Amino acid sequence: MGIFQTLVHKYKSAKQKSLNKTEFKQALMQAVSDGKLTPDEMAELEKKKVELGLTEIDIAGMKAGAFAAAFLATKSDRQVTQEEEKELKAIQGYLGLADQQIAPTKKELERLRLLNEIQNGNLPVVRAPNLILQNGEQEHWIEPGALIEEKVVSRRYQGGSSGVSFRIMKGVSYRVGAHKGTLVSETDLVPVSHGDLVLTNKRIIFQGNGKSFGTKLDKVLNIQLFNNGLQFSETNKSKPKMVRFSRTGNDDIIGAILTYAINNYEKK
Repeated sequence: MGIFQTLVHKYKSAKQKSLNKTEFKQALMQAVSDGKLTPDEMAELEKKKVELGLTEIDIAGMKAGAFAAAFLATKSDRQVTQEEEKELKAIQGYLGLADQQIAPTKKELERLRLLNEIQNGNLPVVRAPNLILQNGEQEHWIEPGALIEEKVVSRRYQGGSSGVSFRIMKGVSYRVGAHKGTLVSETDLVPVSHGDLVLTNKRIIFQGNGKSFGTKLDKVLNIQLFNNGLQFSETNKSKPKMVRFSRTGNDDIIGAILTYAINNYEKK
């Protein structure tokens, strides 16, 4: 075989290998698209891999993506049950993926598992340092953040006029139209204390380096939850309390804990 024929053969082989990899990837993605991988599907995938002449090295690059696709299908309802987690574990085992290879996905899986546990009434138990608890009180979550309050950040006069001076006699002048205008205050939401938001089965607490508070759950009128913070109003208070989180990603967990704690609040 001449050099030209050899190059043509290599090109055709490489092209066919690429087509075979694409075909197998499509079959793999289809198999895991429901978040499950049955023994029959595993056997069929192994058969196709042999038929297409592919090795583990050939398909290594598509494994993490396949697991991510399975996880995406599983978490579509923002919950992961024990059975669904078992299915994902089986897929991970078939793909031969170590935990560190899918670390971000595993972290999200743990978060959704926790969320599912909370919604089923199994709240996490934590310990907030230096916090004096009430009778029967238990801490369930600690979230770093800052207490936010509306403060005057600047003042200025608006609409003033310099006026006009008229000299009447020696040493006497009369000024017309001179006034400073209206004093306008500009406000902004500013952090007044940094610390931890602590959620218990009885209170919403903020432990800060400047200001702190503890509000009983039966005093809460309404709660607004954002991806980066929490705002709530309470009985006999004109201004709401606001806490801005130092990180994002736990707002749904915080919301689930508060929902369960408020719905199951017991006075003692």
